[in-house]
Amino acid sequence: MELKTEGIVLKKQRSGEKNDITYIFTRGLGKVMVTSKGTRKLESKLNTMLELFSVNEYHLIKSKKDSKYFTLIAAKPVKMFQNMRNSLRKIGFCYLVVELLNKFTEIEDPHEELYDAAKQILDIVESNTYSNIENIESYFKLMILKYAGYDLVKDAQYIKDNHISREIIKLFVMILSSPDAAKLDVEYDVIREINMAIDAYVIHILGEDVFSTKFIDGLRNDQKK
Repeated sequence: MELKTEGIVLKKQRSGEKNDITYIFTRGLGKVMVTSKGTRKLESKLNTMLELFSVNEYHLIKSKKDSKYFTLIAAKPVKMFQNMRNSLRKIGFCYLVVELLNKFTEIEDPHEELYDAAKQILDIVESNTYSNIENIESYFKLMILKYAGYDLVKDAQYIKDNHISREIIKLFVMILSSPDAAKLDVEYDVIREINMAIDAYVIHILGEDVFSTKFIDGLRNDQKK
């Protein structure tokens, strides 16, 4: 099986001393697992196309139908998001994007709309068009929950058990339905409360912690000092 598609790098782990196994969220086939030989070498030309949350064009081949791995044949960069890599807050958000994409998607389950939405959000953060990244973060988390089949607004039992106010629920609805969530005028303390509530729901659904949210919370706490 041959696959030529654009993809976002979600996760990379070492395989031996010189090789990598990379999880890539592709537009054509959803999340795929990719093996690459020699990409841990400094001189590897493909190494940069396996950087987290970068967008690249990939040429992949799966030699056996029952194999869970594709092999990386070639790649070329589409967008490396260099501007956002100079901001810890933006880096934290991008880690959140790829971590949640990895946790909420299945192997080889295509989601073109989700792919396009995730890429657009990364483009917005890279462009420096909007300074309110908290709004963008809340929108993305509510969006990916909805794509995965979880609607916090309609989870009446969870809302009741966790004492989430009607005002916060109304803001959930407003953020998710807004065509441009980043421009919404929401006070910092309120949007922070919203993000913390969504984070708790994400952990409730996954049954495990999300590392990137802890990193972002640490940055928020440092900002308030």
